[in-house]
Amino acid sequence: MACRIGIPRGLAYYYFFPFIEGFLKALGAEVVVSPPSDGKTLQDMVHCPTDEPCVSVKLYFAHAKRLLDMGVDYLFIPVLSSVDKSNYCCPKLIGAAAMIKNGLGLEDGQVLAPEWNERERPGLWEASLKEIAARLGADEERAALAIQAGKEKQAAYHLLTRQHLTVPEAYQKLAGHSRRSKRRFDPLAEYNREEVIGVLGHPYILYDMVGHNVVDRLREYGQVVTYEMVPEEEALREAASLIEGERLWFFEARLLGAGLYLLRHGLVNKLVMVEAFSCGPASVIESFLEAEAEKRGVPFLLLTVDEHTGEAGFVTRLEAFLDTSGAKRGKQEQQPAGPAAGAMGATPYPVPPPRRVELKVGAPGMGLLDIALETVMAECGIEMLPTPPVSKTVVELGKELAPEFICYPMVTTLGQMRALLEAGANTIIMVGGKGRCRLGWYAQLQELLLKRRGREFQMIIVDSPVPLRTNWGSFRETLRRATGNAPLWRIAKGLYLGYHKMAALDRGEVWLRRKRAYEQDRGGADKAWRRFVRHIRAADGVGQVKKILADFREELQAMPEEDCRPLRVKIVGEIYTVLESFVNQEIEHFLASRPGLRVEVVRDLSASQWFDLHVLHKKAAREHHQRVIGAAEPYLPVSVGGHGQESVGELVLAREEGFDGVIHLLPFTCMPETVAQNIMVPLSQKLDIPFLSLIINEQTGTAGWETRLEAFLEVLVERRAKEPAGGGEPVGLLFGY
Repeated sequence: MACRIGIPRGLAYYYFFPFIEGFLKALGAEVVVSPPSDGKTLQDMVHCPTDEPCVSVKLYFAHAKRLLDMGVDYLFIPVLSSVDKSNYCCPKLIGAAAMIKNGLGLEDGQVLAPEWNERERPGLWEASLKEIAARLGADEERAALAIQAGKEKQAAYHLLTRQHLTVPEAYQKLAGHSRRSKRRFDPLAEYNREEVIGVLGHPYILYDMVGHNVVDRLREYGQVVTYEMVPEEEALREAASLIEGERLWFFEARLLGAGLYLLRHGLVNKLVMVEAFSCGPASVIESFLEAEAEKRGVPFLLLTVDEHTGEAGFVTRLEAFLDTSGAKRGKQEQQPAGPAAGAMGATPYPVPPPRRVELKVGAPGMGLLDIALETVMAECGIEMLPTPPVSKTVVELGKELAPEFICYPMVTTLGQMRALLEAGANTIIMVGGKGRCRLGWYAQLQELLLKRRGREFQMIIVDSPVPLRTNWGSFRETLRRATGNAPLWRIAKGLYLGYHKMAALDRGEVWLRRKRAYEQDRGGADKAWRRFVRHIRAADGVGQVKKILADFREELQAMPEEDCRPLRVKIVGEIYTVLESFVNQEIEHFLASRPGLRVEVVRDLSASQWFDLHVLHKKAAREHHQRVIGAAEPYLPVSVGGHGQESVGELVLAREEGFDGVIHLLPFTCMPETVAQNIMVPLSQKLDIPFLSLIINEQTGTAGWETRLEAFLEVLVERRAKEPAGGGEPVGLLFGY
């Protein structure tokens, strides 16, 4: 009897189902697709461990659960790390298999999860599929034939979409069903055949019930063109017109490129984009599309949906947009594509020819990292404006311009940039580096948003210099621009001193966190720390930095300590949220200063730790990282970007190392950490270690934040009190009761 393999109707299903079906059927398997979403599907979304992922992930959990209830032998969930050599996929597509496996408590053998990773491991997908074929009893020859069958069916699907069929219509055609879906609203309605409406959105949103049949509805008003109807090569060519656009997440590059193609060629009168609430990649591409539509004079509507979006409100917004935007008779005059048509590059809007001006540099910060950057600039003789600390004012400056579902770090750094420009900066330095998370797109998006507000400045994007063989030339050019063409030896001297300041501050913080847990006179270590930071900032040589660090250690060691065994709490999560004290509401100080309670806060994340691992490749940093990744591998075997995989590994190690609890910090809509969170919640229960995941944005209130932390500490106190005799100090003595 053929094994039954279930395909959840969501995420990868809407991109690769023809290939998957062709491959599995050629192996003799029975392919079972979960039914279209309905009321039961919405109810089954409760099987998603947390409420943070976008609705597409929650629906995926529901569809997977439905298939398991139907008795399938396996779930087929591809790990889409990268389907193109130039870019990655969204973290939710990378982590879907791991989330489902951990969230539904499945055994390893229940999920067939071949990985596509063309950027880092070309050809892995084929080897992965052959392994799955072997598990299903096929030899290598039959596996190769099955892969070919899948390719042929996928190619046939793409031919159908070029005939202006939507994804579901093309799937129906492949299955031998009717060519078009039935128009279900007003089959007698006559629509304006000269009105062409572009509709963009992930097919797992557009064609699921949460998309409220937006394509069929719009077909009552005019001809509808969706992203899949634009040839892939044309869409990717348009996306590449942005600086590093070829490195955008693959499916988002298809969406953005299709939109740019339709707009730049005058093929649509209106453009509608439908995105999921809290969709990470959509929050980046929407601004580029909105800017291009504005430039072309094409009305643009952004609709956001989740499982709570009512049909009536959705339709009302859609109809209001159609009414107020007016019908444009006939197509706009076609405009040529490419730079002459205003293709967006590093500077999306025309600027005057460059003129030589004195550099006044500003840069957003993260923790105390601005001290190191100030040092580099000072050594090169460049005026650097002080980085404004993150505050309510800075947050409001960023929030006013930022897309709704962009993450908090982008909002705060955008606010700092606005404050710096208002203070007279004419150059902004920002980190880059395209990867799986959104950080690499911050600078380009921030430049676009600020210049749309009339700000004139140059944005200098600093990417990693490694690997030196390929990156050193562009990195050196970036340094030249940022430092006014300072000699390389001066830059190196500044970097050397800046690195030692950064490392000293991070080392000092480790000692500070430990001392807070034991000091008799609470607050003394923090006073010493503030003096230490001032002295490090003013230091003008590496020798002086080392002397200041040694003096600080001696000062801490001289402070009397309590004889106690404090609670030990590890903090993990997204690096900016962990390091930026205003954003995390001084969580480390809060935990360590509870009256009558001693808490030692431990975190491994720091700026110098990142630098040691990714730039200097220090042995100790590499060994620690491998240990963390190894701990995560049974639960999340692939990188999902940022520190998502590391967060999972740190949770596992925290249990092994005897920590009392783990606190996970992430910004609202953070893609990698949302994947990690959905694995860590069930994993913490399995490991029996208290776990608190805190989602942060600009609306996070202090009172609720502190209440959750206090409750978490009470749980840790109760667990410590239940330790068997001989497990440590008596609870009363330990906590001073």
